[in-house]
Amino acid sequence: MTRAAAYAIALTLVAAPASASSLLAPSVGPADNATMGTRIGDPHDPAAAMFENPAGLVAFEKTTINVGVGIAFGTNDVEASAPSGYNESDQPLAMLPSFGLSVVHNERWRFGTGVFGAQGSTFNFDSAPALGVGRFFSETSIGNVPLAVAYRVSDRLWVGAEAAVLFGQLRMQFTLGGLDFRYKLNGPGVQGMFGASFRPSETWMLGLGVRTPGIIWMDGSMPVPEAGRQNVKVDLKMPTQVMFGVTRYVGKTLALSSSVRFTDASTFGDSTITYDITTEADNGFVPHSRDEWKVAFGADWAFTEALDLRAGVGWSSHIVGSQGVNPLVWDSDDIKISLGGGYSIGSWTFDFAGGYMFADERRVGADTALILPGQYRQSGGVVMFGLVYSL
Repeated sequence: MTRAAAYAIALTLVAAPASASSLLAPSVGPADNATMGTRIGDPHDPAAAMFENPAGLVAFEKTTINVGVGIAFGTNDVEASAPSGYNESDQPLAMLPSFGLSVVHNERWRFGTGVFGAQGSTFNFDSAPALGVGRFFSETSIGNVPLAVAYRVSDRLWVGAEAAVLFGQLRMQFTLGGLDFRYKLNGPGVQGMFGASFRPSETWMLGLGVRTPGIIWMDGSMPVPEAGRQNVKVDLKMPTQVMFGVTRYVGKTLALSSSVRFTDASTFGDSTITYDITTEADNGFVPHSRDEWKVAFGADWAFTEALDLRAGVGWSSHIVGSQGVNPLVWDSDDIKISLGGGYSIGSWTFDFAGGYMFADERRVGADTALILPGQYRQSGGVVMFGLVYSL
């Protein structure tokens, strides 16, 4: 394994759906996931509002709480062209909880909080000693606890802002120069967000959410033979995100929505993992990273007074450049579809959703590969359930 392989660290976040590249980073809750996060102006539940646009908390006329859980699954395949014969597959699985609360203070003010996590893409491929290839393992997780406030300027304009406490964890294992790199880094972080919702007429809603740059300070240590332990750390720069959505209400039963999102994901390449003994392994967190774009469309149909049906489709661009693709981290341009619904009984609503990312492939030649040129394939899906209760 070359030294360059140490430089590729897997990170895809929910800030997410913060990244196109993650099989394991759907939208915050089942209702939001079913419409691909397109309801930026009037989110489905408090957790979605604090993820996409805190001004959306004003949409809840009563104090509202939502809880949800999702199970994400997928398949990652590596078929190397050199060394020939290295063909490995990985089936990642992750649980994705979410919680949100919108508190009505008075006619104009709302306060919110929540907890939701982002499970980064996990890559876990066995070693092949006969081919001179070691094990590849990487996993990144981010927890987010926002505190939000929203204000109704008028019936047509709402504004909101939030500050979030983050907690990050990174686990890595790879071999470099005969040394087994195996460590876990963790630590706190901060990030902010603000947004606005504008209703120009009774049939249109516009929403804007902007997540500010943030940072997570992670550190840990790992053993180094004959030298004790070395400190490992990274000050992970969290990217700026801009989300804009439009919802069109057609009659009293149908809402059509669309959104576009930009993520300054190239920021990941500006964060450096440092080792205080093996300093030659220092390098960018995600090398050759590039910015991400996502476009999505969603629909909500009130099938009956109690049952809502939902659907969505989205496309997003890849983040990891060809020169950074390797078994520790890669992604692809992806197309996702989702279906779901909600069933209401009194003050309770039961939400459900399922989504699938179509298989896509990256082909990396020997002239550009960081390590192991060949074919990299991904596919996966998610199933989610949730409850919303209005006090």
